[in-house]
Amino acid sequence: MATNPSEDKERKPGIFQWLIIILVPLIFTIIITVIILYVMGVDVGKYTKETLNKIPFVAQTVATDEEELHENNLAKKDQEIANLEEELETAKYETQTKDTTIAELEEEIANLTTQLAEVQQEETGPETDENTDGAYEDLSESFSSMKPKTAAPIIENMENSIAISLLKQIDPEIRGEILGEMEPEIAADYSSQLVNQ
Repeated sequence: MATNPSEDKERKPGIFQWLIIILVPLIFTIIITVIILYVMGVDVGKYTKETLNKIPFVAQTVATDEEELHENNLAKKDQEIANLEEELETAKYETQTKDTTIAELEEEIANLTTQLAEVQQEETGPETDENTDGAYEDLSESFSSMKPKTAAPIIENMENSIAISLLKQIDPEIRGEILGEMEPEIAADYSSQLVNQ
């Protein structure tokens, strides 16, 4: 009897069928082996990574634990650098703001010192007391309009006699606030001189 060629084709398994027959049991065996090794306490992932890193072209795509740790450390350091740079920018801005405030206060001190020098130059002749009192009144009005925190260091740097005369002209409530902003020793000295005069 002759066999029909179409029957032979049906009986021969194809390549796809061979792959399924081989791959499915192989994958199943690998999964069972990994589970058994995991239960026994073997770190399969670590050994797999180490083995794959020994293969020339695969080693470039697989990262070991040390490489991942190194990359994480680099990322943390980069973040720290970014944070420090941000803090530096904030500190620079604050410094610039404080420098501007210092310049404004120095200019105000210079203006008040000029006014004070003018008052002292006008102290000539018998009319000195009247002119001085008027100048002290003008100057005391300037200091009364200032914030006590700003006025205190200026008055602290004046001569004692001028500071006392000026403080006499200032309203007692404002004078108290200004004295409160001064160094305690200087404020005590000025207060005792004000009481004694």
